[in-house]
Amino acid sequence: MATGALRVGKVQGALSRSLDTVGLVGAFTITSLMATVLSRSNFFIWPEPNNSDIAGWPPQYLVLFLSTLVGWNLVSGYIGIHYTEQPDLSASHLARLLLAGFLWVTTSALVIFVFKLDEVSRSFVFAYMLLGGLLIALRDSAERTVARRISSYRGIRRTAVVVGNGGQATWLRQFLLDNYCPEPYTLVRLVDPTEIDSNNLAGLAVDKDQQEDTRDTTEIFVAAADIGADVAGLFPRLFERASAAHIVPGIFDTSLFKPALGRIGNVAVITLQSGALTGVDAFLKRALDFLGAVILLVVSAPLTVLIAVLVKISSPGPVFFRQERVGRSGKRIYIYKFRTMQCDAEQILEGNGELYRKYIESNYKLPKGEDPRITAVGRILRELSLDEIPQLINVLKGEMSLVGPRPVVPAEIEKYGDYASLLLSVQPGLTGQWQVSGRSEIADYARRVRLDMEYIRDQSIARDLQILFQTLPVVLSKEGAH
Repeated sequence: MATGALRVGKVQGALSRSLDTVGLVGAFTITSLMATVLSRSNFFIWPEPNNSDIAGWPPQYLVLFLSTLVGWNLVSGYIGIHYTEQPDLSASHLARLLLAGFLWVTTSALVIFVFKLDEVSRSFVFAYMLLGGLLIALRDSAERTVARRISSYRGIRRTAVVVGNGGQATWLRQFLLDNYCPEPYTLVRLVDPTEIDSNNLAGLAVDKDQQEDTRDTTEIFVAAADIGADVAGLFPRLFERASAAHIVPGIFDTSLFKPALGRIGNVAVITLQSGALTGVDAFLKRALDFLGAVILLVVSAPLTVLIAVLVKISSPGPVFFRQERVGRSGKRIYIYKFRTMQCDAEQILEGNGELYRKYIESNYKLPKGEDPRITAVGRILRELSLDEIPQLINVLKGEMSLVGPRPVVPAEIEKYGDYASLLLSVQPGLTGQWQVSGRSEIADYARRVRLDMEYIRDQSIARDLQILFQTLPVVLSKEGAH
């Protein structure tokens, strides 16, 4: 098992270094071509070809390239930037990336100074390192793709065995088969713990054709709820057949918390964290909210004036609409929107018993195209989510965040059940996980709750930026608009 795991780690490390090298070679080549083309404009200073060139590259530029190539591999290895199966958006990983980038730039500047590379264009250095950094940043995605292609070419399948004989084992097997992983399991077998003994480890083979070399991709999952106190005795024997063994705790649902394994003396403990941002992360999130809201308000000012005029002339009533929502710590807030309904919307709804019943049964929403309260202009605003622009005022006031869970009405709090306290531990957002996952098309309220809880668990500055970038295409495509 140890040999197989070590071999996998070496392959992944070699693949990482190879892709980094390809990225830097590509960046240097592209920048060289740009320099050659733009040298006449004096934006780049590119020496004329001479006999001292090596493979068409001037010696000083070649020294720069080789030093940055070696420097990046040393720095990334020292800092610990490793391949991960899933995108790592944690603050610690991003901090390592920033530190590695800073050290890389610093060492490159030191090389230019020590070797007196005075003839190297500063514009060339800037363009090369910027492009190289961007290509290296894409390395993780490329690495996952290449790793999958290699595994597919070699006929390697990612397989798993679930040890257990009860409900948790059955659920876990289906969970793994439903492709909840970046590299899905192609085959998952259930094994009763009573079938495993020191003389019959072959019982863990996923299928009869499985060879010894495939154990590097075979993982063991132990359903602790099904086995109970006997689980500890299984692991020494399980490690003889798999590269990894995972225990799935059966105490309660831990999927909505950040787990970390630790020890108190000789006792193993699982630490669960809610995911709430604190300290520097909380400050950065508030700074992002404030600056983002200011910029968006300024940029959207002409559009805001146009929408206000259209709302005013389309139907009688005010331009803006206020509605009560529940904010952080249960505080009642009033969110602002452009009015998209008739002023007597409540009377229209309550005056139609069948419509009102459908409204309640559909989680306080009516099917698209069936709501008589919405004006013609309001329908367009809702489809493009333009009615929510005034909520930037709520963001400036600190009542909302750019990214967060859905702002809910007081009547919805009880639907969150035991998770209500988690919901109220953060500020509601102008956009969020629900916005980029189908919005109003998510009919199952339990799934809406789940999406909100998953955001709270995984929230980070990087995750917020990712959701913000995903929101624009979703809005423009009118996906899930209501």
